[in-house]
Amino acid sequence: MKLLVSVPADASMRWFGNGRSRRTLLDFPANADIMSDMKVFTVRQLDREPAVVLDAADKEGVVHVRRRDGRVYSIQPEASARKPITLPDFAARRRAIFPKMIPAAQVRKVDKLIRGE
Repeated sequence: MKLLVSVPADASMRWFGNGRSRRTLLDFPANADIMSDMKVFTVRQLDREPAVVLDAADKEGVVHVRRRDGRVYSIQPEASARKPITLPDFAARRRAIFPKMIPAAQVRKVDKLIRGE
């Protein structure tokens, strides 16, 4: 995806495009080394679509929110303080429900009944 950005008329850089607008391609090789992989959102996006910004922060780790005056703020999710999931002791439950093992002879009889023999 090629993003277009408007730049001031007095900027000392070569213009690319159709000559009718003052725009330059951000994926132009000269600009590629200064572009950041970090997501940058505007305050308006944060106000109108906070879930999108927060989901991006979860996915990327950190996102930036830029104000019109150029100040940039970082949004970073806090480290999760969740405890590891502890599973119940299933063996203890089984022993409580079935205190004695079923003899092998009875198991064979039940298997025959299930098979219809």
